[in-house]
Amino acid sequence: MSVQMSWLLRQRHLRLSHRGGPERSSASITFAQATELTDPSPWLSGGELILTTGLGFDSDGPALDTYVRTLANAGVACLGFGIGLSHSVIPQHLLDAADEVGLPVVEVPYDTPFAAVIRAVMKRISEQEYEQVVRAASVQNRITRAALHGGVDAIVRELAVATSTSVALIGRRTESFHPTDASSLVEQARDIAGSIRPSASPATVSVSEPGRTVSLHSVPITGSAPTFLAIRTAGPMTGVEQILLGHAVSLVTLELEKPARLRAEQSRLNTLALGLLLDGHLTTDEDALLPSYLTDAADDDSHIRVAVVRGPSERIVDAIDAESRLRARPTFARTTDTGCTLLLRGSDDATFVARLMDSLPRSTCVGLSSRLRITESPAALRQASLACAAAGSHDRIVEFSGSMLLASEPVQESLRAMAAVTIAVLAEYDRIHTADLVASLRAFLEANGHWETAAAQLSVHRHTLRNRITRCEELLAVDLTSARVRAELLLSLISATT
Repeated sequence: MSVQMSWLLRQRHLRLSHRGGPERSSASITFAQATELTDPSPWLSGGELILTTGLGFDSDGPALDTYVRTLANAGVACLGFGIGLSHSVIPQHLLDAADEVGLPVVEVPYDTPFAAVIRAVMKRISEQEYEQVVRAASVQNRITRAALHGGVDAIVRELAVATSTSVALIGRRTESFHPTDASSLVEQARDIAGSIRPSASPATVSVSEPGRTVSLHSVPITGSAPTFLAIRTAGPMTGVEQILLGHAVSLVTLELEKPARLRAEQSRLNTLALGLLLDGHLTTDEDALLPSYLTDAADDDSHIRVAVVRGPSERIVDAIDAESRLRARPTFARTTDTGCTLLLRGSDDATFVARLMDSLPRSTCVGLSSRLRITESPAALRQASLACAAAGSHDRIVEFSGSMLLASEPVQESLRAMAAVTIAVLAEYDRIHTADLVASLRAFLEANGHWETAAAQLSVHRHTLRNRITRCEELLAVDLTSARVRAELLLSLISATT
């Protein structure tokens, strides 16, 4: 907490005026002190407003120059010189020295008590401290409300937003951070945590370097490996940041120590809500109409992913819930006949899903939807189901994409059967007549029926290509002006060559 010289000069009841040094000083005044010592530097820590009448100095001489330089070297923010007692005006030697070293000097009139100046400065600093306490209390309420719905991730997010810093929670497998570009803080925090001796178990550790400070606060969790809440600030943590960090640590501790029975009840509620969401009973055009605990299941942009897991359903949900608890994540899972369905955040990628599945049998496979808005959850479920159905015997995770249709074994079988009565006919004709119908048909189809493009690719005249395509239509008894026929033949060609 501090004030600047400009604020002092605006306090009209003090009637202070600038007389020397920089006119617009940004130096922060953190304390005000009156002293007539000719060298007060041993008792200064920097940031002071020193008030003096110059009682120990003559109006000229090198002592004034030395005095000003001593104050500047001690980090004094401003010098207030009282006139009318020892000196009728501020000595010019002092003002010249102040201009040289860049120390602001203000004139204090004879009838303005030093006590009034000190009281004004300290009162304003006290007001700032109170404002910070009020702000901290408000932020504490926000973080607490966030914890009720969003768990650890919401706590981390709210702390980072409230302090305009980067925040991360690290543990044995737990990892949460905000904002999204703060992933480097996780690595920094783990490096710092790795250097701490287990026997030391300090509550807080700070590592500073130019322009930033990383502070780790221990999160006491029963029977768990060391867990820390880390915050990266531009400088040393302020008092408010320390208060909010301590509050966040308490909430994280409560969340991670949440009784198993309470978590089980919450998971059951999540399961019911997930069922309603995926069945389309809760989806609307307005995210605000969704239950808040479902909204918190999405990422910051209200996007989700759905994962369809195929495996031993009697143990799969328990295993996933255990992994989620290690990461301080709520579980949104619904058991199915073949496994379960999970609701994930839109920011969760295949790497995250792979870590979540660490404890599951290798035979378990997962179909993962694309990133969709939470109101599109039924569509995400369809995508994940298709991806899971397309998984081969050795596939662990299959992400939904437009090209995955051809990876489905039933689809491949249908296309191969179609190729046997179409493409095989053309290939046999090519073999007997040394023709090039198969290649010509593929070039024509891939060029979307553009004669010039396909002919150029084959290096033949377009009339030659027309004759070949006409021959293909005769042999197959099809009409290639039909988009559906062209699509079926192109898929058959692709299937026949893969």
